[in-house]
Amino acid sequence: MKKWLCKVCGYVHDGPTPPETCPVCGAPASEFEEIIEEKAPAAAAPTAAAPTAAVPAAAAPAESAAPRGSANPVAPLAPSGDDVKNALFTISYGMFVVTTRKGEVINGQTCNTLFQVTSDPARIAFALNHNNYTHDLVKDSGVLTVNVLGRGNMGLVKQFGFKSGRNTNKFEGIEYSPAPKTGCPILSGSVGYLECRLVEGQALDVGTHTLFVADVVGGKRLTEVAPMTYSDYRRNRSKADADDLDLQDVVAALNLEYGANRRYRAQMEDLPFPALVKVLEGVARTEGDHIDDALAYLLDRLPGDSGMARALLYMKMNLDFEEVARDTYLAFSKEVRDEGLRKMFQAQARAEMGHVNIFKGLIRAMESGEFPVVVYCPVCGWDVDFGTSPESGAKATCERCGVNLRLSIKEGGWSADVVS
Repeated sequence: MKKWLCKVCGYVHDGPTPPETCPVCGAPASEFEEIIEEKAPAAAAPTAAAPTAAVPAAAAPAESAAPRGSANPVAPLAPSGDDVKNALFTISYGMFVVTTRKGEVINGQTCNTLFQVTSDPARIAFALNHNNYTHDLVKDSGVLTVNVLGRGNMGLVKQFGFKSGRNTNKFEGIEYSPAPKTGCPILSGSVGYLECRLVEGQALDVGTHTLFVADVVGGKRLTEVAPMTYSDYRRNRSKADADDLDLQDVVAALNLEYGANRRYRAQMEDLPFPALVKVLEGVARTEGDHIDDALAYLLDRLPGDSGMARALLYMKMNLDFEEVARDTYLAFSKEVRDEGLRKMFQAQARAEMGHVNIFKGLIRAMESGEFPVVVYCPVCGWDVDFGTSPESGAKATCERCGVNLRLSIKEGGWSADVVS
């Protein structure tokens, strides 16, 4: 049976594949790595056919050439399939929709294997799967338009990537216009486009795909939105509001302003210099105005003046912030060299993962009209979920430290006490 280690909290899972989410910290399957146990090689028994020959001193390996105390080199373990996949994910990709036209027939597909190969002449290379309808149309027509995707184009990724043009019209409901030189569709909302013509004789069969080379004959940047990367796609593909840039930007701005406002007020309490405190007061007031303006925009989007709708908005904002914090600390924990820093960032990532789980649970419950009861373990500080509408005296076990807890009401709020 395989063993899988959660790189966030250290939980070990037994099974043919990693779990969808870690039962301890909630980390996704991508944060698990297989534990490969190295077996010591069996000693080879001497045989009569291969007698051991004496090695002359002059021919013996010069052990003294290596520094004293240095370890013998260890042969690396063969990488698993997940190791290779994770290594491939470190390569940076863009996200594009390649469109083409053959006569009156148009089609397109999502593509991430596309790159510039020369600047003079302007030339690109891209790969399309043999089985795709767009592959055949591009090969026959020799013309295409590369639509560069950006933030807010997740819908285009799905529209042109999750279905076939052989049995559906991918352009249904999609705004587009013909490119000036090739007539291939330019998708409205894309970051920019490149018109291209295949270079004759410059196509390579690479197995499942054909690698095409094409000259760029026209193009234009259409917006200043940042281009989407494959990492952006993987991170945001399941978010319902992935294409709502107004909402995303305002929420991001609010998170910045909340932090700035709190920073200046904390410094005001700590500094013994009245002149500096006066400056910080003014800056903090300005940040407070920014918070009010951003909140006003978000609250205007709510259906009516519902207190529940406002609370749900706040919880979604908190979830967005905690997910960013979790991903940031996870990234830090993997790149820092100092072992103490690595452990600190891992601990912070675990804490943020707990917060993510709290807000996800709250949002699910609030959307169904209920409130869950989640309290912090008095022993280790982990969040313990007592479910929805529990009675006082309900019991639960902390998943992190294993203590048994009983729920009670103290000073008007929920609390958990350790029981035997």
